[in-house]
Amino acid sequence: MSILFTLFFALAPKYQITYDTNLVVIQSEQIEFQSYVPLKSLAEALDINYVFDNKTQRLYLTDDKHKITIIGEISVIKCDEIYKNLAFPPRLISDEIYLPINDIIPIIGGTFERLLFVNEIKEVPGISKISIFFRGDSTVLKFNWERPLEFDVQFSTKKTIVEIDGRYISTEKLKPVGEIKSAKLLPYNTYTRLELEMGNINSLMEREDEVIFYNKIITKVSLIVVDPGHGGIDPGAIGRKGLYEKDVTLDISRMLKGLIEDSLGKKVILTRDKDIYLSLKARTDMAIGNSGDIFVSIHCNASPKSFRTRGFEVYFLSEAKTDEARAVAALENASLKFDGIESTDNISFILYDLAQSAFLEESNFLAERIQSIAEKFIDIPARGVNQAGFYVLRGAFMPAVLVETAFISNLEDEKLLREKTFKQKLAYVFFSGLRDYIEDYERRLNK
Repeated sequence: MSILFTLFFALAPKYQITYDTNLVVIQSEQIEFQSYVPLKSLAEALDINYVFDNKTQRLYLTDDKHKITIIGEISVIKCDEIYKNLAFPPRLISDEIYLPINDIIPIIGGTFERLLFVNEIKEVPGISKISIFFRGDSTVLKFNWERPLEFDVQFSTKKTIVEIDGRYISTEKLKPVGEIKSAKLLPYNTYTRLELEMGNINSLMEREDEVIFYNKIITKVSLIVVDPGHGGIDPGAIGRKGLYEKDVTLDISRMLKGLIEDSLGKKVILTRDKDIYLSLKARTDMAIGNSGDIFVSIHCNASPKSFRTRGFEVYFLSEAKTDEARAVAALENASLKFDGIESTDNISFILYDLAQSAFLEESNFLAERIQSIAEKFIDIPARGVNQAGFYVLRGAFMPAVLVETAFISNLEDEKLLREKTFKQKLAYVFFSGLRDYIEDYERRLNK
């Protein structure tokens, strides 16, 4: 039985599904000679809300006009108000719903009025050459391939892993150059893995066919990356009166962006500017890929033990020193489950090496500036500056903090977080803390 399953898995094709300018490549599962594809990544590409109810085992796919309800292993599904029978039932695998590939266009495309194109990827694309060379004061990792491929970079100042969705077809070895001290190339049947030992490098920039590594020296803050926590299928913490953390963080982030751009003249990027899901890794990658100078992640706290707990606090990345700090980190790191990553109490230790970067002390300074402004301007308890292993701050080689604005689990704090004036006050606190920090930071950088 296990041999047969392995055979089916090996034969299961990938599909490229295209809608408008959006494209997603999905690995199928072969079940009873049918190709099934998971719906979560497809829903993200089509801008469709994906909500799976663990209690009822129901999946709800919705947009502004339409709704599909699916139950795993049940052939009857509901499209808006019409019930439809499928030839093969949806499958529930690891708390995710899979649908036969042949039903994607008529069911998903038809119900949500999306013109979809489904193509099977029959061959693993080839990578003809990978090279490392100098460009100015940077070290470049360059890819040559038959067609553009997806690749993922897991970056740290000590060791960087690059995985490319294609097969390396050359026999040429990869030679280390410049600040890449050693380079190990591992070709597999369906992907290629690179393991790079890094020298004096603290930042990178990803392009279509290359990764540029460099040592970032800041003389002036030009770009601030503001990260509204959670979003889309990940609501974050939910208040006792039904307020969603993801909505609060987006409101505050938009207000903060306006204040910074209008008053400081600095460029601001929001990791998300609408209610969409974005992985924790993607948020940090956005900050690194855009050469951000400061990273601020905005959240609402919650206490599962006491509804009385209130207050404002700021965190930076390091090993958690208290059980409470570990609990807060675990709460925010819980979003990893949407990416199939297990979050554990040990994550702070995994991240601890990264916290030794030159920006650890700067992150602490930034956190203290924001906290001191908060103590003057907002009338909720000040909980101070703390440290913990937040995954979203991982690899952010720049001053980076995570702010817990208030406890959405507390009725008084939840009421405040609903008010526009309070959210404006919070945005002003962040703005003032950033303004004071940037003035001091730039002075010290240029003295």
